[in-house]
Amino acid sequence: MQKIIAEKTGTPLEEIFGIVSFYAQFALNPKGDVAIAVCLGTACYVKGSGDLIKKIEEKLGVEPGSTTPDGKYTLEATRCIGACGLAPVLTINNDVYGRLTTADLDGILEKYM
Repeated sequence: MQKIIAEKTGTPLEEIFGIVSFYAQFALNPKGDVAIAVCLGTACYVKGSGDLIKKIEEKLGVEPGSTTPDGKYTLEATRCIGACGLAPVLTINNDVYGRLTTADLDGILEKYM
């Protein structure tokens, strides 16, 4: 896709890649219908977000930065999302979930199955 954009705009491919990889609004791969983002910023990580992302990886069978083969779920590891007081935090599409433990995940994920 970047190559097509580069050709149509006359912009070097390296510049297109730099823009796409810099801004969070752009992606190199298709996103799933359900976008799950786990904050791995300092406050969230200290309070257990590493365990959260591992459990989601196991449950969905997908690594951070990837989408499930059926195209339904995308899992992302993010840095600070600005909700440190709710650490650890994850977002699913536009919904924010905070003060989580791994025990909370099954109930939350069921809403999106």
